[in-house]
Amino acid sequence: MADRWFYAVGEERRGPVEKDELLKMIADGRLRRMTLVWTRSLTGWAPAGELSELETADWPAPVGDETTPLAPKSKSGAAAAPPDSAGELLKGIGRKISGLADLPTVSRMPVRRILAGGLSRARAEDMEETFAVGAPSTTPRLSAVEDGWPTPRVFWRVLFGAIGTYLVLRIGITEFLYPNLLPGLAVIGSFVVPLAFVILFFELNTPKNVSVYQVGKLLLLGGALSLILSPVLASVLPGSGVGDLVPAMLKSVLAETGKALALLIVVGSVRYRWQLNGLIFGAAVGAGFAGFESAGYAFGAASSIDQALSTITLRGLLAPASQVIWTAMVGSAIWKVKGEKPFQFGMLVHPIVIRRWAIAVVLHGLWDTAIRPPWLKWVLLSLAGWYIILGIVTQALDEVAAAKKRIVAV
Repeated sequence: MADRWFYAVGEERRGPVEKDELLKMIADGRLRRMTLVWTRSLTGWAPAGELSELETADWPAPVGDETTPLAPKSKSGAAAAPPDSAGELLKGIGRKISGLADLPTVSRMPVRRILAGGLSRARAEDMEETFAVGAPSTTPRLSAVEDGWPTPRVFWRVLFGAIGTYLVLRIGITEFLYPNLLPGLAVIGSFVVPLAFVILFFELNTPKNVSVYQVGKLLLLGGALSLILSPVLASVLPGSGVGDLVPAMLKSVLAETGKALALLIVVGSVRYRWQLNGLIFGAAVGAGFAGFESAGYAFGAASSIDQALSTITLRGLLAPASQVIWTAMVGSAIWKVKGEKPFQFGMLVHPIVIRRWAIAVVLHGLWDTAIRPPWLKWVLLSLAGWYIILGIVTQALDEVAAAKKRIVAV
């Protein structure tokens, strides 16, 4: 990868630019010999005219007394550190993923507020009111909905509660040799951990127009229906499997198609017009699918306590980074296309739906492919999947904010 350069204008740091662009700026007189520049091969800011890397530049004639400017300043007033090349690389990867998915970057996500604010103390009454929404009488007017990123609170408590319950049950099984706790452990790992992330999407749904009833219906009925549809579709299109790339991709096509069809349970309601609604519905179906599937794997491994424990643990950890978010991508696309319009089957082949369905299929297929080491595969695919999800949330929140602004303006 070609080196990228940063340059100082007054106390402001600008860039990055490619070296050819930097040389053009020098030739045009926009940068002088005393302009401070930095690239990753340098240990700090340096005047451009003193660098051997730029000795071939077409320098303009000096104007007056050129003196070395001060290094660019950070917001605190201290000299700014050279850009972090690793950070810039990660941002570049993020931009490429966002471009591929046709989504905004997640640079505006208030990570600290979501993490710290979500873990702050809150009254039990406030937690309970989180779920007292979604009915016609408890859905707020659009002009009254929250702007920007909300702070999830119940999500953190359910997640940590599930982890704590899991640890207690596991200690009961391994230390006190009480195998009757194994079914409870399977329920926690299979359903409650994925459910916590469904609650996350529920709390991010700023229009507050989805009820717990609808979420539960899609979690149970939608999850079971999608799990049944997959083998039905496999009988029509045989050859799917795990391990090799082609069978794994075929398996992911069947699974993601089955889960998308399960979303038709609720897609006909015109009350649900937001992309955020599709995220909840998709996550609920994905969590149900993952829960029933994981419970089946745990049952199959029940003859060996150690194998059952490892199966439950691994699938509980991985479900929020796999089935839950893959179906959430597809659900968000269907509701983005549908909006306030009545549902038509042609919407399922809209380019936005096809794009996000294809992304989910590729992520799912690679997940089931025998790539070594598996932990690295899971980490990379999880990061890519959640980056896309957060981009969808950013876009969806912007849509609600724009609609609210139009209402208020009228």
